[in-house]
Amino acid sequence: MNKENYKKTIDQIHAKEELKEKTFQNIKQKSRKKHTYVKYLAACAVVAIVFSAGTLYLKQEKQLNIKKTLTIANTENDLTRFQNIEELKDALKENYNSSKKNGDILEDAVESSSESESTKSESTDYSKTNTQVENVDEADIVKTDGEYIYYVSNRKVYIVKANDLKVVSEIEIEEENKSFYPKEIYINTDKLIILGNSHEYQKETTKKQSETTKVTSKYMAQAIVYDITNKEEPKQKRRVSLDGSYIESRMIGDNIYFISNKSPNYYKDIEDDEILPIIKDTAISEETKKIECTDIIYFKDTECYNYMIVGGFNINKNNEVNTEVFFGASSTIYASEENLYITQSVYKDGYFSKGTENTIYKFNLNDSQIKLQCKGNVEGYLNNQFSMDEYDGNLRIATTSGYGEESTNQLYILDENLKEIGKIENLAEGEKIYSVRFIGKVGYIVTFEQVDPLFVIDLSEPTEPVVKGQLKIPGYSSYLHPYDETHIIGIGYNTKSNGYGGVKNDSMKMSMFDVSDLENPKEMFNVSIGENYTYSQMANNHKALFYNKDKNLIGFPVTYRSKDSSTSTNELAIYKIDLEKGFEKYGDIEQDINYKTNIDRAIYIGDTLYTLSDTQIVSYDLNTMQKLEILELD
Repeated sequence: MNKENYKKTIDQIHAKEELKEKTFQNIKQKSRKKHTYVKYLAACAVVAIVFSAGTLYLKQEKQLNIKKTLTIANTENDLTRFQNIEELKDALKENYNSSKKNGDILEDAVESSSESESTKSESTDYSKTNTQVENVDEADIVKTDGEYIYYVSNRKVYIVKANDLKVVSEIEIEEENKSFYPKEIYINTDKLIILGNSHEYQKETTKKQSETTKVTSKYMAQAIVYDITNKEEPKQKRRVSLDGSYIESRMIGDNIYFISNKSPNYYKDIEDDEILPIIKDTAISEETKKIECTDIIYFKDTECYNYMIVGGFNINKNNEVNTEVFFGASSTIYASEENLYITQSVYKDGYFSKGTENTIYKFNLNDSQIKLQCKGNVEGYLNNQFSMDEYDGNLRIATTSGYGEESTNQLYILDENLKEIGKIENLAEGEKIYSVRFIGKVGYIVTFEQVDPLFVIDLSEPTEPVVKGQLKIPGYSSYLHPYDETHIIGIGYNTKSNGYGGVKNDSMKMSMFDVSDLENPKEMFNVSIGENYTYSQMANNHKALFYNKDKNLIGFPVTYRSKDSSTSTNELAIYKIDLEKGFEKYGDIEQDINYKTNIDRAIYIGDTLYTLSDTQIVSYDLNTMQKLEILELD
């Protein structure tokens, strides 16, 4: 890779990952049964655990030693990269040893994920992925093009003819000494793109005093492109591999951008080649390619020894995948049509007691090219991807600083160079952000500690954002969904006393907010869903939402204890939206808990509803909710 020119110099970063609060949120998310090889929730969450709670610090004199070793090339239009392999080894050794003191060694792994979108059918309305940004698709476990359903389950990708609920083909990738675990997919006209993790293992038997077997493993994040012109015979056209484990991706037009996280091995006298990340693109060669140390961007003073690898390629061209490799780990990812933002939360000066700050890296995305433009810093940590939004060239970002009674919240507006041009500080002291949604020139922020304040913020003047109104109600919303220009829907939880002066989650709650008057937001109506121990993927995954605007239907899978029994129940909770009457229960799809048949997603094609679980796809008449057919999966 050639050295790219960028707009701004990358200066010093104090990197010590991440938010214990965010880690706890990730842990709560229910894992899908079929992904039994999960070793961590997500690469960044693992890094957060490794470096959490301020138990780690980099000794100042050792920091200085690394700095002396580096030949810094920080000119106005340049970026710091390692100058030689010894510099990389020095940085890696220091951070590895610091981590080892705390008994934590990172491993690459395989995990689970999300929901639906597709190409356009002229005659039939059908589900699209519930994405954050228009024209920026997000991968998920199910997609539809209005005629076929594409579904990831049990290490396979099923292609199902929707109208007669018939499997026309299955894709399962099996190779000698290799296992592939599909996580998510995209559909783009006649292309199916499968994203997941490949695990390659080799056994070596050595004979010394006794016979021993050594097993070596290698994980690669992969994006595999299939030609599905003939749905009955999908043909693999290309496989792009990045070292490490798959984290996240986006599809913009015909371009795929995906990210992996790699934990390099380190030990005394390790060979140079063993610590360098690798990539592979079958459009160019069947051989793997090592990333030279001089192509690795080095964020100075980082205590994280992971590589973050960003790859971009066009699914209809055979140009080599574009990559950038960073010595450091990412947290939250947000993408607009033109830019990718990756954040990293760190403790100030390496100390938990001094609070957190967030470093944001901005990448320009152009025809699969990835170019780091600039970086910026704000106080605090992010709740999730919805805490960021790009509008008119500016980035709006909402964060929480501190924990417990010392917490406070803020909103920043950064210009195209990630320089601060406006902000609001000291929102809801003693609380933290639970959800954010930016819609045009208005921002909505939900914080919570005992009650749920919904803040409505006027962002029409970026240099002078103003809180126009707020509403305090019991419970909180963990996700905000736009309904129309003057109404938004909040999905979250009711709360009750935990008996110790605090609160805990009770039943789920869905609210309709009238925001036509920015100064006087109102909760028009709400509905409680379930009772104790109610859980839904919607708490952490916006792609679990079922939404049909034309029929005014909204829903999501829910697991809860029934009112008259101690047995757990799984259901698809669907409600009719009526601004006069409120939320009305629409049909009833309910069953006893069974991990094989628990509903993970629901989509629609025309007037047919489909629920999807590990072992079944079930169709219903969307008008009458009568069950039509059941397709049993292998």
